[in-house]
Amino acid sequence: MHAAALVAAGTAGFFVGGAKGAAAVVVAWVVVLIARWRLRARNAQALPGPAEQPQPSAYADIEDVIDRLDDLARERNWDLAKRLDIARMACENRTMTFDELERLYDRGLRSAPGRIQQDASEGPKNDAPE
Repeated sequence: MHAAALVAAGTAGFFVGGAKGAAAVVVAWVVVLIARWRLRARNAQALPGPAEQPQPSAYADIEDVIDRLDDLARERNWDLAKRLDIARMACENRTMTFDELERLYDRGLRSAPGRIQQDASEGPKNDAPE
């Protein structure tokens, strides 16, 4: 198909401008084809693969969980840290009840962000004697 278009363009160029016209049209056509091929190759490389659906964060609805925990927290006199950590745990473990989560919290089990905060608050351990 490209060869037929090249011959037709060359013939039209010959009728308009002779041999120089035919050469100009053929060279211009080849430049357009090369530019199109390169642009298509670049676009093919730049196109992303199949778009992955963004995974919702486990903590996306933590505010709703905190709202549901408010009455329970007031009833049981939880401090703010315990309330927030149990809310995080509820987001991570959606099948567990708040009572089960409270028992886990009381045994020392924390949510993933809670463990990170707890580790950071303990500070570096220095075993060297002073």
